[in-house]
Amino acid sequence: MADYTDTIRSFIETEMAGPGHKASLSPSDSLIDKGIVDSLGVQRLIAYLEKEFGVEIADTEIVPEHFETISAVADFINFKLGAKG
Repeated sequence: MADYTDTIRSFIETEMAGPGHKASLSPSDSLIDKGIVDSLGVQRLIAYLEKEFGVEIADTEIVPEHFETISAVADFINFKLGAKG
């Protein structure tokens, strides 16, 4: 199983966290509680994940558990890539 944590963290920190966010995010930080990912942010993150990893994320898979933390997103992508093969 590949570790996509750094790739996903880099996108979130550079493209979503905004200029007010200075510290590096840990894999277990809540993206929702920190205000980094809201409903529009989830859509932006999904678009990135689909393009970057070549996966299709169904509406039924858009649940907070998959997007709460960087680790959760990485685990979800590993699951999706495993399901593709």
